[in-house]
Amino acid sequence: MIPVRAVERAISILFMVAGSDEPLGLTEISRGTKIDKATALRLLFTLEEADLVRRDPKSRRYTVGPGVWRLTSAWRSDLRSVSLRHLEALRQATEESVSLVCPRGLDRVVVLALDALHELCIVPSVGSAVPIYAGASGRVIMAYMPEEERNKIIEMTRLKPVNPHKIIDKQSFLKSLEAVRHHGYATSIGEVTLGSTALAAPVFDATGSLVAVVSLRGPEIRLTPERMTQMAPLVVEAGMAISRDIGFSPQEAKSA
Repeated sequence: MIPVRAVERAISILFMVAGSDEPLGLTEISRGTKIDKATALRLLFTLEEADLVRRDPKSRRYTVGPGVWRLTSAWRSDLRSVSLRHLEALRQATEESVSLVCPRGLDRVVVLALDALHELCIVPSVGSAVPIYAGASGRVIMAYMPEEERNKIIEMTRLKPVNPHKIIDKQSFLKSLEAVRHHGYATSIGEVTLGSTALAAPVFDATGSLVAVVSLRGPEIRLTPERMTQMAPLVVEAGMAISRDIGFSPQEAKSA
């Protein structure tokens, strides 16, 4: 099969617009994709008709359109279906509440959650959101994002604590991210909800980028530091199993 050149070019334009922090003009898009202006304009018109890009009538600059968010929703739906069996296995092995958490702007949002097998349990609501840096899941997300993006989030949010009983010190926070990258998981005690404990591990896509986090939660009285240490490999493996199912290859990521 031979790739369709027009489709390849349209995709390259869409990726460039989606990857830019600021709206882009036709000249910038043409130069960045090495597509002549006339062709780029026709392709942008087609993408605009599909709601994948949006053109500001005053500045004549392009940003992503609402159609991209529909694609994101479809991706998350597929990610949930892929993740479900692995989360069910993790819940059976640990008997604790498990969930799948995805970054969304300055928040992290729960997209899938399964109750613990205990009467006393802590279960996040699907759709609930907290600041992207908060808790174990937040530290995993922040640990694996590009440094420039991480610094921007810290500057914008000042790492304001969700729980007024907890203080987030910037230097300690950054040091904890190094530990996350070293161990491959994060833990937290009462950072979001008093009396609760959490374990979290990353989920990577085929490009090696973090797309989600597997989280395990329980009451502090039951999920002790010793028990979290025992359960950490199970949470990490669940994250890696989902990653492999969506195309992640640790060997390729290391060589990249």
